[in-house]
Amino acid sequence: MSADSLIQRSLEIIGEAISLEPDEFQDHETWKFLGLKDLLASATAADLKGQLDAEIPADVFEKYQTVGALKDYLRSSSSSKSSGGGSAAAQQPNGAASSLTTTGQQQQKPTRRVQPIPEDPWRDIPKPKVPLSIVLQGKPETATTIVFLFPDGSGAGTAYGSLPRIGEHVCLIGLNSPFLRQAQSFTCSIEHMARLWVDVVRKLQPKGKSYVLGGWSAGGYYAFEVAKLLTAAGEKVERMILIDSPCRLEFEALPAQVVGELTRKGLMGASVNGERTAPEWLVQHFTSTVLSVDGYMPTPLAKGAVPKYVNFIWVREGLVKSVAESGLEVDLNVKVTRFLLEPRGELKTVGWEKLLPGAAYKFDYMTGNHFQITQPPHSDSLGKILKQRLR
Repeated sequence: MSADSLIQRSLEIIGEAISLEPDEFQDHETWKFLGLKDLLASATAADLKGQLDAEIPADVFEKYQTVGALKDYLRSSSSSKSSGGGSAAAQQPNGAASSLTTTGQQQQKPTRRVQPIPEDPWRDIPKPKVPLSIVLQGKPETATTIVFLFPDGSGAGTAYGSLPRIGEHVCLIGLNSPFLRQAQSFTCSIEHMARLWVDVVRKLQPKGKSYVLGGWSAGGYYAFEVAKLLTAAGEKVERMILIDSPCRLEFEALPAQVVGELTRKGLMGASVNGERTAPEWLVQHFTSTVLSVDGYMPTPLAKGAVPKYVNFIWVREGLVKSVAESGLEVDLNVKVTRFLLEPRGELKTVGWEKLLPGAAYKFDYMTGNHFQITQPPHSDSLGKILKQRLR
C-alpha cells in the first residue's frame, strides 16, 4: 500500500469512529480536540492495527498527537514496509467509550417486545460487519488459561484492549457484538445474544478444558447466559469474573432520563466543552443494549453447573462526590442510579449469590468509577487484579 493510500485509509477508519470525513481533518488539530481520547483512542488504534499493513502502536495517538504528526509517521511506516514487506491482519472492530454513553436527545425510553429465540439463532440476523472475537493477549493454542471477556453496552471487545499484560500463560479474548455498525438490527434479548456467541467461544477453547468467562457491566449478563449454554451442553465453567456488573435481580435497567442527565453533565463519555460527541454507531448500540437489559430477568444456573470460583471486581467511587451538589436531576429511589452516582464502599455479591449459589466468592476493588474501568490508568488496576486471580 502506498503512503497516500495508507494515510487515506487510516483517516477513513478514524473518521468512522468520530463521525468525520477524511477531507475534514486538519493537520494542526489534535486528536483530543477531535474527541479521540481515552478508551475510544485505544480502540481506534486497535482498528488501525487490525486493518492496515503497518506497525501501529497501542499508544499511537499519544505519540503522534496531531493529524499531521500521524500522517508523517504513516509515511515513514509505509516506506519501511515497502522495503520489508508484510501482510495485513484480519479486520477488527472499533472499540468504544464508556459502556453507558449516549446523547442527551434520548429522553424517552422506547419499548421492545421480547421475541422467542428461533431454533437457528442466526435466522433473520444480518451478517456481522466485524469479527465476533478478537485475541487481545496471548495465543489460544498455547495458553494454559483462556479468558473470554464479554462487552459492555458498547458491544466492542476492544474495550479490554487497554489492559496490561496479564501473564505469559494467559490468553484474553474479547467478544464483539454481531450488531456493531448495524445496531438498528439489534432487537434480540440478552439470552439470544448468548446463543450467537456460544459457538464462537466453544470453537476457540481447546476441547476438554474448563472455561473462564467474564464481563464488565452488561457483559456480566452475557457471561452468565453463555455459562448456562455451555454447562447445558456438558462443558465445565471453572471461573466467572464479574466486573462492576450489577445483578439484574437487584438493579433496574438504566432509565433514559438518567442517561440524559449524565450526558448533559458530561459524566458518561459524551463530549463537553465543544468537543465532538460519541460516534452514532456506539450510541445506537448502547440504546439497544439498555432495551435488552430492561427485558432481562435471569434464573439461577442449574445445580452442579455453578462455577467453582466467582470473582467480583467492583469500583468504590461514584460518578459524583455529592448528588445534591452535582446539579443532577435524578430519582435516587432507583437503585441503579445510586449504584452509578454514589460512592459505594465495598460491595459483595449483591444478588448474584442467588444466581450462582455455592461458589467460592472472591472480592476485589479497583480504582476509578464505572465508566473508567478500562481507561488508563484504571485499566492497570483491573489488570493487576486479573493477574493475581489468574495465577
